[in-house]
Amino acid sequence: MRNVVAIAALVVGVTAASGAIAACSSNAPAATDARYCAAISANLDQLNAPSIVDPAGIEATSKLYVSITSVAPLAVQKEWETMTSVLAAAATTDAKDPAAVQKIADLARSSQHAATAIADYTSKVCGVRLATPTTTLPAIAPSTPTT
Repeated sequence: MRNVVAIAALVVGVTAASGAIAACSSNAPAATDARYCAAISANLDQLNAPSIVDPAGIEATSKLYVSITSVAPLAVQKEWETMTSVLAAAATTDAKDPAAVQKIADLARSSQHAATAIADYTSKVCGVRLATPTTTLPAIAPSTPTT
């Protein structure tokens, strides 16, 4: 689980389809810069330092990403969908499966452009700084053998 959390932290984002459906729904709030900036500002601390050390934190961050995706202007909506889908994938990855962990690491690296675009847009339009996640993985300590 720790590996999944570390990887999820890289993408700082419960599925892209959910966000897209919410954004297209007639009950969804209008995707305006003002609404987007208000949502970002209200959740800036959680966006810049998400508490994703356990399943509840990952779930809360996923829900936040979906809610922001639903109000994100078209200029960054696809980027938010990308980040949301990577977070959702990380949340369901078995941390004990090296191939699955590598797949999520690759997804996280491939989402760097989306994260940078979101940070740049948000800075220009909202005047607030979103931290751009790194796409490098922390060193994983070897497990201690049990006897």
